[in-house]
Formats: sequence, structure tokens, C-alpha cells
Amino acid sequence: MSNQRKVERCWKTKAGLWGCVILTDMGHRCGYVGVSDSHALYGVDYSQEVDCLNFPGDEPVGKRGIIPLLAGSRRTPDVVFDVHGGLTFSGPIGDVETAPKSLWFFGFDCAHHGDAPEPGYSNHSIFSGGVVRSLDYVVGECESLAAQLVTRIRNTDTTER
Repeated sequence: MSNQRKVERCWKTKAGLWGCVILTDMGHRCGYVGVSDSHALYGVDYSQEVDCLNFPGDEPVGKRGIIPLLAGSRRTPDVVFDVHGGLTFSGPIGDVETAPKSLWFFGFDCAHHGDAPEPGYSNHSIFSGGVVRSLDYVVGECESLAAQLVTRIRNTDTTER
């Protein structure tokens, strides 16, 4: 297989944000959702505390990583947004022809315990077995993240950037 990442899909989500799915050179998919410079989280690191976010108190852990929930603030993107394995990335994603270059992306990967690479790629994981997270699955997670990026932002005059 090729040693380069492959953009499998880049589209405007139902929430109006850009979504991208990239198949990495190790055979795992990563999902990204981009926000423009008018969004409250533009330029914010995924583990940075911001005033415009609060973890919904009655919500279960869901698909998030447990470590940020136990160790972090309840006002960071990696705690607030419920996505496969939790957020593991924030920043520009480089050369993706169809998405505007000015976007700030929040991303997650499908290379966790229980995940497997696409057939034909070497499994570099220390875990055996696992589930290949399909393009449709990752698109669905991006759609969910995009909706959360729109609905879980509180209006505040003291948003930290």
C-alpha cells in the first residue's frame, strides 16, 4: 500500500461545517471537522480550557477518552465533544484541495484499542483483533462532531482564545 495519506471524503456537513475523512498511511481513518475564524473555538487547542464550553452534567462518558474526563477540566473540547476515542487533534490539516485552507480543524482517529487498520495494511497496534472503522462510520462521527460544534457553544463575552 501507499505510504501517503488519502483524502477519502471532504464535504459540507449537515451543520454547515466542513468535514474530512483521511485514510492514514497505516490504514486507520481519521475524521476532521473545520470551523471558520468566526467560530468561538477557532485557534483553540483541543485540550485548552474555554469559557464557552461546559460538559453536560447528565451525559454519560460516551465515546470520549476516559483520561481527559478524569484528569481535565469540564470546559475543554476533548471533554465536551463526544466522538470516537475523543478529540486527538486541533489545527490546520494541510493540503486538502476541496476544503478552505483557512479552517481550524478538530479531529479524532480510529487507531485506538478495539480499532483495526484496513485490510492490506500492516497492523502496527499492540492490540490484536479490532474493528475496521468504515468510511461511513467516520463520516457519521464527523456529522455528529459538527452538530456538537454548533450546539455546545454558549454565548459569552469572556471566551478565552
